[in-house]
Amino acid sequence: MADPADDETSGEMADTKNDAQASETMNLTGGEDAGDFDGVDVDDTKKRHFGELKERYFQWKSQPFKLPRYYKLQTDDNARKYSIWAVNFFIACSAVNTKMLNPNFAIMCQPGASGDSFESTEPFGFNSATYFLPMTTLLGVAMSSVFIGILSDRIGRKIVMLVLAWISAVGSIVKFFTKETFWGFSASNFAFGFFLGNLPVGMAYVGDIETDKMEKDNMLGVLVGCFVLGNSGGGIIAVLMNDAGLFAPLWVGAGLMAMSAIVGHIYMIEPGDSRLGNIHDSKITIDLFAEEEKVNRPLTIDKKTLWNIVGGALLDNIGSTGLFPLCLSPLAMEQFYTQFVEVGKEPIMTIDAYQWLSVCVALLVIPSTQMTPYVFTKIGVAGTCVFGNLFTALVTGVLLAIGNMAATDLAFGFFVFVMYAGFPFTVFSQLTTGPMLDVIAPEDKIGFVQGLNNSSMSFGMAIAPWAFGILADYTSSNISIITGIAFSILAAVINAILVWHPLMGRPKPKVPAPKKRFAHEDEELVNKILDGEFVDPELVFDINRDRGIHGKPALIPRVRPYSEEKDHLESLAEQVCAAAKFREDMYDRILNGIASNKSDPNNFDFSVEEVCEIMNSVRGNEEELMAQSFADLGAWMGEYLADNGYDPHTSSVLLKQMFMIAFPSISRELEFTPNNIEERLVKAKRVMAKYVRETREEPFTVTSVLGSGPAIFYS
Repeated sequence: MADPADDETSGEMADTKNDAQASETMNLTGGEDAGDFDGVDVDDTKKRHFGELKERYFQWKSQPFKLPRYYKLQTDDNARKYSIWAVNFFIACSAVNTKMLNPNFAIMCQPGASGDSFESTEPFGFNSATYFLPMTTLLGVAMSSVFIGILSDRIGRKIVMLVLAWISAVGSIVKFFTKETFWGFSASNFAFGFFLGNLPVGMAYVGDIETDKMEKDNMLGVLVGCFVLGNSGGGIIAVLMNDAGLFAPLWVGAGLMAMSAIVGHIYMIEPGDSRLGNIHDSKITIDLFAEEEKVNRPLTIDKKTLWNIVGGALLDNIGSTGLFPLCLSPLAMEQFYTQFVEVGKEPIMTIDAYQWLSVCVALLVIPSTQMTPYVFTKIGVAGTCVFGNLFTALVTGVLLAIGNMAATDLAFGFFVFVMYAGFPFTVFSQLTTGPMLDVIAPEDKIGFVQGLNNSSMSFGMAIAPWAFGILADYTSSNISIITGIAFSILAAVINAILVWHPLMGRPKPKVPAPKKRFAHEDEELVNKILDGEFVDPELVFDINRDRGIHGKPALIPRVRPYSEEKDHLESLAEQVCAAAKFREDMYDRILNGIASNKSDPNNFDFSVEEVCEIMNSVRGNEEELMAQSFADLGAWMGEYLADNGYDPHTSSVLLKQMFMIAFPSISRELEFTPNNIEERLVKAKRVMAKYVRETREEPFTVTSVLGSGPAIFYS
């Protein structure tokens, strides 16, 4: 049985502990006086106040809590990864639903071609009816995109994505039951198209959670890739389900949208406070040399630039219609299928081939997303856009020429080759609109501007095919395609204005690592080194050693012209002994480590291989900078000799001989290896030791070095 005294002592100890915790809390919340709870006279009011605070503190401490998920978005890499992929899945499933029935539209609009074909498409002809169906969906997407973007700015990205997904799932089912008539199906297509425009929400989400420009561009590329895969995936599902009926894929689409909503509900995390976007660092492993380019967003929208981008995007999408789908249908359809079927011959292009060609061409956007970041660095975002516009006009013109040749297997082969080889480059212009709008978007308008982007794209892709289809019905396919070429050229002219925009032109070349300061390095010290000033060699070594360990090249100082230093040669020469002695000691330390490592592998901080790797990293591989330094140093030497009575223009052979004596060969191998490192360091040490000895005996001058002897020869 426990002793009551023990219980009392235990209670006293617990009270003492609680009082200490409360006292600590008072210090944190109430200043110096707040800590005077025990052992100091305070009035009754303060005691009661502190007692209440103590009680409230322990109540607060004992209450369960749940950390808001948006903190995990910035602190938990797995949660962040799953959230991003949930958004990508949303986008892919929505794209599947948008394009799922596209390969079947041409069959739907031919009465009698299938049991599911519409009985009538009046008042439209075949071409205009075929393009009217996708127009209804994309028109809904275009009209809703701006409002959806604004809505997501105000109430959040996740709730908007979930609502769109569930309504789209229901919409796919409703569309299946309106398949009996052309106009009934068109009406349901239009109505539920309003809920398929989630791409701007996804792009805005990326802008919310990532501030590093390079990483953000990569994430947007993946997002667009998922969108493209969804477009192609929907068409592939339609082709594979031909036997099940033209409208059967709608059930698959409904299931995918429901699944995306469930996945998004579980894994997608609302960004929360946008200021937290600056916290996350994917390189949290303390990469001191990480080179990040942060996005500095404007406070207001540059409306002139905004409408320039949106207008150019609209013209671009109208012009792209001349290439795809018009070059495929009606041009290729008429040339390689219809004219053969009408006379009872075997067509060169079958319906299955047409469907697969129309579906798989969208996959070519994926290599485009991988190429555009590189092209951006060469000609800028706006320049890439103009290139895409002009290339679209060129490829469309070539396809038009091939399509008007005699229909043969060879002509069809060239047609497919040109379309598939050229299409990835034509998409460049469409992939630039998002990045151009992003750089002019304020923090609270990201969804709005990306909504404008999606709206202009969808509006162009909705109206243009249908309008060109009507033009083809009333004139000819050739005139429709030529009109598309004209729009592409006009888009290039409009977008060319943006080439001179400071944020959209060719980016300024990045400062190479040997000529730049990293964030953790001392700015004044690095600037002195880069400017060619004398700096304590140990400080220079510390900086370059850290760079080498992290695989970065050493700083490359500017070689000051001789004219800048000719009046200060004495002060320049005074530091050579300290610099040479430091090099000699450093070589000794490395050689000692290598020797110790031979007998005891654990007696060396770095292995020989690691030392070689560090020294090779320090040397760097910036050939252009190295060549410039070599040239500048050679010019300095020549000017020095000429200014000090050596007449290098008449004594070049002798001076080269003297130079080789003063600077004997250390190695002809550029890189350090485990086989040559000892020999190189020993030879370099002997050269440094020679300078140390001579400078201690007499004042150092360049003349004394060039004239010293005898020569040091190495076997």
